[in-house]
Amino acid sequence: MKKTLLIVALAATAAASGIDVGGERLKGRPDTSIIACGGGSAWILSPDGKVKWKKDRCGNIHRAVRHGTKVYWSNGNVWVTDVKTSKTELFYSPSPHDGTYGFDITKDGTMVISENSTDFVSELKLDTKELLARFKADPRRPDGTTPSRHHHYRMVSKTKDGTYLLCCSGAHVVREYDSTGKLLWEQPTPDLAFEAFRRANGNTLVSHLGAITEYTPDHKVAWSFSCGDAPELKLANLCGIHERANGNLVVGTYANGVEDGSRTTGFEVTRDKKIVWSYAPAGSRLSTMTILPLE
Repeated sequence: MKKTLLIVALAATAAASGIDVGGERLKGRPDTSIIACGGGSAWILSPDGKVKWKKDRCGNIHRAVRHGTKVYWSNGNVWVTDVKTSKTELFYSPSPHDGTYGFDITKDGTMVISENSTDFVSELKLDTKELLARFKADPRRPDGTTPSRHHHYRMVSKTKDGTYLLCCSGAHVVREYDSTGKLLWEQPTPDLAFEAFRRANGNTLVSHLGAITEYTPDHKVAWSFSCGDAPELKLANLCGIHERANGNLVVGTYANGVEDGSRTTGFEVTRDKKIVWSYAPAGSRLSTMTILPLE
């Protein structure tokens, strides 16, 4: 997975997705295969620059994750597509349906899911769908009011300590629960909370549209990257975040693409805020909320 990915790889992907790429719209070099989504499609690029797999007509994808030979992706339901056969099946849907946008696959082969329609957070085995945990979370704002159901939750993740970090998007807060649903910790955010995960140092990294902020357990800001830290990229709506082994972050955005390709929809940034590569396709108001390196 550590072979060099040529710049033409993303151009090939864009062409396969019906997205025009030209001139300076792609800058820098990703160094591994990536999985990305946007324009109603999800795709995987191999290290030699070929599109190994692509799925169209997926709707507004919030997350796509590869696990073995399968890709799981969410657009209100969670679907699973076998990369080898392209067979797609509905993996999980809440009832009543009004959005399962947030999910995470753990190293133990389980999936954590947040349900906007029922407010339940569940963990289940990927192979059998056996429930391992299920509790009701709280989508309310600090003042006690409740946002629209669509904005109850976004991403959810499980920590190494077995707790669950849930982005209560409309409430502008990240809440941490144990497996019984007991609230352990919460972190307010300046804007819509999209994704959060616990770093190895015990801090919590959160994307909240205008910035990505690392909070300490006692709510101090340890690090941040804002859209204004890279003005040349014309960023907005920072969403999906993935921390690489070297500490770099790969970041996706919501609805930041424009017809002339002048606004960045995905990028990799170092801890000292240097941009490694950026992707700015033309042709649509593209949302690439998930861009993940396969490493």
